[in-house]
Amino acid sequence: MDTLKCCFAGAGLLALLSCGRSGPIGSEIEELRETVDSSNAVLQELDSAQFMEAFNRLERHIEIAKTKDYDAKLEAIFFNDFEWLRSSHRALFKFETLRRGEQWDGQLLLSQKQLDALHHDWNSRVMPDDSVRIALEEEKNSVLPLLATLHTRLDEVRYVMKQNDSLDLHFQKLWDSWDSGIK
Repeated sequence: MDTLKCCFAGAGLLALLSCGRSGPIGSEIEELRETVDSSNAVLQELDSAQFMEAFNRLERHIEIAKTKDYDAKLEAIFFNDFEWLRSSHRALFKFETLRRGEQWDGQLLLSQKQLDALHHDWNSRVMPDDSVRIALEEEKNSVLPLLATLHTRLDEVRYVMKQNDSLDLHFQKLWDSWDSGIK
């Protein structure tokens, strides 16, 4: 009976130890994991249909703007409105190009997996703390610049998408009145 109690006590101690480990390294790993997870969630929540609708509207207005000959009387339109249109289109184009070219989705998933493995190795004491610290710093050096770029571009995209209806209406009115003499 005492052997059975020792086995249960040993199993309980093992469960307690493997249940979790606390410390600054674990907290840093967990914090970075949460940041990567939330960034990935934000990226995945971006409505691709709404994004493509905004992009296509801007693309259409860019093509129409290209057909307009410069007129000094309309300088404000050419320099202000067309710049607004161009920069909005460029923000969406650049976002999608970077997302696909740099494979943000895949990089974030890879980072999530690496952080999960690193946390497991640290928590299970498979790696010494010094090695875990080095691996964590390497992961930070890899993922933090990506996250900074991602969030900067997402902010631009959200702004353009928020302005999309106004921008579309503004340029449609401009094109409707262009040939009828907005001068």
